[in-house]
Amino acid sequence: MTKKGKTIILLLAILLGYSTRLMAQGDSTSLRPTFSLDATTEIQTDCEIAKWVNLLELHATIPISRKFKFDIGTLSFYTNDEEGLLEDMQIFSNLDALNVAFALSTAGFTWQINDRHSLFAGIRRIDEDYFCSDALSTFTNSSCGGFPTLTGNYTMPTYPVSAMGLHYVYDHKNVTFQASLYNGFAHQDLTGRYNVFRVCPKTDGVFALTQVEYRHGDSHYYLGGSLYHGDFTLEGIERITRPSIWTLAEQALSPDLTLLAAYSHAFSDDEVFNHFAGIGLRYVLGRAEFGIFSDFVHYDNLDLDIATDGYEFATELTCKVHLTDWFSIQPVVHIINTDGDGLCVGVLRLNVSL
Repeated sequence: MTKKGKTIILLLAILLGYSTRLMAQGDSTSLRPTFSLDATTEIQTDCEIAKWVNLLELHATIPISRKFKFDIGTLSFYTNDEEGLLEDMQIFSNLDALNVAFALSTAGFTWQINDRHSLFAGIRRIDEDYFCSDALSTFTNSSCGGFPTLTGNYTMPTYPVSAMGLHYVYDHKNVTFQASLYNGFAHQDLTGRYNVFRVCPKTDGVFALTQVEYRHGDSHYYLGGSLYHGDFTLEGIERITRPSIWTLAEQALSPDLTLLAAYSHAFSDDEVFNHFAGIGLRYVLGRAEFGIFSDFVHYDNLDLDIATDGYEFATELTCKVHLTDWFSIQPVVHIINTDGDGLCVGVLRLNVSL
């Protein structure tokens, strides 16, 4: 086992022992630790070559008292080919990453202030709190896990990297308000200059997000914004401020049919992704979820001496079947057009959640 893995296991053992002692002293139900495992394997193919990817996520929630708890989570990723199967801008699979073992994805304390307010401090990813609705989670493309005007423009704390930060939640009746403040650059390593514990606003900058969710029956409506302030060179020489906004509507057309409509915009001229828009449908039939999601993104090729405009249209057709409460199978087809070049890829995803 690697040194990284041993450190994480030791930390878990210490906290578990403390939580067990608290259980013996008080309410054993409310102070019981919980553990979860989520394993996903996926085959991707464009009918010429195939790629195999695997993701393992481990998570533990360890109560410290009735108002405080500690969360810790890791992710491990393995693929037989770290190169992308396609040269698409949005990255058709939200699993794709570089090989890594037991990277720390979550580690921090939550203070449940009262029934409405809570505050988290520590290592976290924004996709644990934003862009994670049931409707968006049906789809496997990366843009549904985080709109590209955010995830494509910044090295922000979203899968597979994390960062130190604060996350506040207000939840009352049909309204949820969230606000987050993170170190401006996200990382994976436990040691070295650029580690996941790094807090350095002078060079990394800061990244702030906020979102309001309104619920009406089975419909959900989201409005959010982000602000990055810092220097992309990590030298702290030229600091800039870059705002962006997004909105998402999940309109229930019937108890089983949901219409999705999304839009996001980045206001700075020197960002890669400027506009994103998407529309889709999700239909639930028994243990099966059927979905179609089409989106458009406009981008600037800033690697060239003269910036050039580009665009990409992408459509995902998916069917997720829950064979049991803990096992699902999901065949997917992605149809992509990048600057006039048409691409098509098939995916078969298997998931186990315990």
